[in-house]
Amino acid sequence: MNRFLKIVTVIDRFLGRLMKGVSILCMAVLLILLAGNVFVRFVPIMSFHWFDEIVRWAFAWLVFFGAAALWRENEHFRIQWLQVKLEGTIAGNILALVLEFLSLFFFIVLTYFGMWHTIRATQWTPIFNLSVRWMYVCVPINGFFMVIYSLRNVISQICLFRKKTDRKQE
Repeated sequence: MNRFLKIVTVIDRFLGRLMKGVSILCMAVLLILLAGNVFVRFVPIMSFHWFDEIVRWAFAWLVFFGAAALWRENEHFRIQWLQVKLEGTIAGNILALVLEFLSLFFFIVLTYFGMWHTIRATQWTPIFNLSVRWMYVCVPINGFFMVIYSLRNVISQICLFRKKTDRKQE
């Protein structure tokens, strides 16, 4: 069991670095292209006729890899007012568990329909003549990662809930 946890930890760290790395790379590409496009508008030395296509791809991959990286570390935006008010109570634990199950359901649906749309995509990009499946594939990939991390969160919430109810029964 200990060896299994070490392997899972190594894979988790690798995925975390991969998701952050892809997000940073996409952000850098967007920054360079957007700055370059603004510069070329004022100093017309060349044309960025392929600009929109790359920006669309980089932005899609940035959003989904960034969302998965944030979800992995529980650093995504959320309103915690009610959770903070109910913290330490049975109702707070139930609320946290319900929210994790709702998130898990959402990511399962996102992954399913992301895969569905990726498989059925037949369009080709006009400039680079690549299948748009390469742009869409970031949705099911990162949806799958978020499903895995949501399962982790559900399991940890169940364990916390069981620990707290066991303490109250003693």
